[in-house]
Amino acid sequence: MNETLQKVVDNLPVIRLLYNKPVYLVVLDDKSEVLGYSVPAGEKPKLQIGDIFHDPSGAYDEVIRTGKPMHNILPKEVMGEVFEGNLAPIKEGGRVIGCITCTYSLGHDKKLKKVTEQFQESVQEIDHSIQDVVEGMEKLNSMLTEMDEMTFGVERDVNGTADVVNRISSNASRSNILALNASLEAARSGEAGRGFAVVAAEMGKLAKDSGNSAEEIKKTLQGIIQHLSVIITSIKDANAVAKNHMDSINSIKVILAQTLSLAQQLENDTKQ
Repeated sequence: MNETLQKVVDNLPVIRLLYNKPVYLVVLDDKSEVLGYSVPAGEKPKLQIGDIFHDPSGAYDEVIRTGKPMHNILPKEVMGEVFEGNLAPIKEGGRVIGCITCTYSLGHDKKLKKVTEQFQESVQEIDHSIQDVVEGMEKLNSMLTEMDEMTFGVERDVNGTADVVNRISSNASRSNILALNASLEAARSGEAGRGFAVVAAEMGKLAKDSGNSAEEIKKTLQGIIQHLSVIITSIKDANAVAKNHMDSINSIKVILAQTLSLAQQLENDTKQ
């Protein structure tokens, strides 16, 4: 093999590093014989050393004849799939002694484009789902806020009712004292105060019953207040959790937006 052509063949792995896509490199002599190649990792070569390369487009012959590089698209019939790339002459002493081709499969780009599009669609679907979750969390947060306000109002009303019950209990206590005083006065009046003593006794019973009822209501209200306090604490905790979830979801949305942008950039790169 010609020394110049051999050097080109030896440097094919280095030449590959200049490209950011899976290219196929082939070195041909001026008789279109394959002298060397370099294919993407995991790929099988389309041509073997010693094979004769047939280019129905005439681009190879044109490069050998004119010594000028050319861009070319090989139909599927030549390599089994459509290839696009460039052909550059290899010269020695001003004479064209061979050619190097750098091509890539358009089928690979189409597959990559399809995967990119599917990836974009998936990211967009996730973004829409997260948006639904965000809206639901915002609605939940609004409902919890309303419940917090309503619960605070109920607690305020219950406290007001407890004040009323306290006044009733106080009045019952005073009524009981009055009934006791009335009973003492009736006893001093003897036979004339007997009827008044009966009324005083009934007033005492009524005052006692009122006091007992007021005490029971007070205990019930205290239980309600305790339960309301627990509910208010739970609502506040739920609000805090909802807010943390919303913050996390918004962070995920930012990451998804960045991922979508990268996918779009990848799709644009495949078009170049």
